[in-house]
Amino acid sequence: MLDPNSTPTAGLTWAPLDPVSGEIAAEKSTTRALLLVNVCGFLMGYYAMPNHWFQLAWFICMTVVWLLFGGMQQLFIGLSHDLWLRSVMGLVFAMIIRSTIFDSPGMGIRELWFGWISSGLLMMMMMVFWQVGTVGQASRILSTAVAATAVVAAFGSMAFFYFLDERAVFGQRLTNWFIYGGWNSVCTGMTFGFAAVWSIHRWHHALKRLEKVCFLGIAIFLVWATLLTMSRGALMALIAGHGALIFSRGWRFSLRPVMLLFTCLGCFQLLAPQITKIGVQDLSERLGEPKLTEAMTSDGVVASNPAKRLITRGDTHRFSIYAAGFSSITTSGDWLLGKGLWSSNDRWSCSLPWNPEHLHSVFVDALVRGGILALAGLLGVLIWGLYRAWWLAQRGEEIWIMLASFGVTGLVFDGDSAFSMLSIPRFEALILWVPLVLASVRYMVLNHEQKAPACSEISSPH
Repeated sequence: MLDPNSTPTAGLTWAPLDPVSGEIAAEKSTTRALLLVNVCGFLMGYYAMPNHWFQLAWFICMTVVWLLFGGMQQLFIGLSHDLWLRSVMGLVFAMIIRSTIFDSPGMGIRELWFGWISSGLLMMMMMVFWQVGTVGQASRILSTAVAATAVVAAFGSMAFFYFLDERAVFGQRLTNWFIYGGWNSVCTGMTFGFAAVWSIHRWHHALKRLEKVCFLGIAIFLVWATLLTMSRGALMALIAGHGALIFSRGWRFSLRPVMLLFTCLGCFQLLAPQITKIGVQDLSERLGEPKLTEAMTSDGVVASNPAKRLITRGDTHRFSIYAAGFSSITTSGDWLLGKGLWSSNDRWSCSLPWNPEHLHSVFVDALVRGGILALAGLLGVLIWGLYRAWWLAQRGEEIWIMLASFGVTGLVFDGDSAFSMLSIPRFEALILWVPLVLASVRYMVLNHEQKAPACSEISSPH
């Protein structure tokens, strides 16, 4: 990583400070500290802030403070140097313009303003995270913040929902109590799984014994917390993240992390019958129904055979939702430009007997909201970003391809919009854009560092 005790030159490298300019050094140190506090708090908001308004208030207020203390000089460095970041921002801005000036069925003034704010915050978040990627030890600082907060959230949620609450049922599908008093199990699984992947990577690379032991315990605990949500998308994403590790670094390097994951899966499978038994007993006592069976509680309590249950649960109406979305695309203009980011869900969900609120796939959403052009643009920047993450993995920084693969896989059958911050699930920015943006800035930095010695050799006299 870059030297944290230096200043950026052209936004990509770090040059030593003039030892006389102590005030400048202190100012830049303050700016970096504010940036890290802002970003760490934002990430922790996905695990331990009561709702998204607290998280956004933190991010907006701390970003303003950071800008006032020197961040304004750094904010647009990523845009000026990184073509990938400009392409992503251009895609989001194009979706904003399309949704504003072209017909968006059911869109009103409220949706228009809310949409501009939501997409604008996403672009601001990307620029801020690009800048934090140039700070020394940023990956370690962010991973520590995410892992610690996720463990607290998982432990507190288990304690409350399994023991302390008057309606506690041991082994029920885990939700995050710290957010909304019980965040949806899918959202909980995605966020805990994301933290688990980062923790496994920290354990695998730890050099000090204490750090290795701590992150081993954290990783195991977070994998179990993810499995207790019974979210198939989160499980698929966990496997995909480790598959990306194998693809990028080979079996020999990847064996320990992969074995850790599958050992956790195997132990969970073996212990699930006992968890189910206790859960059914708890539920029977609470409801006063002594004849409850596992089949009667299958949607609320961990199954005695989780692997079988994950396979036999069906598509949970996902394909009905996708079919409804596709059926709303009725004209050539819809296929090319979509319905608009802020068009009413009624335009596609009216054919369903219930309102699923969103399309449960960022790729289907991109097609319905932005047409073929938006879907092609999204796939293009994702493939480009994944290539940069793979390039970094070849040079020893495999965490970004692991996290990005987790995010992309998790959002195939879950999530709402890739172009908005304030989506209904709202974890898209965390699991998709955070790793890709950080991978892009690391790619730019290492590319620049590799080219600099070559240029100096060419220019030096023989």
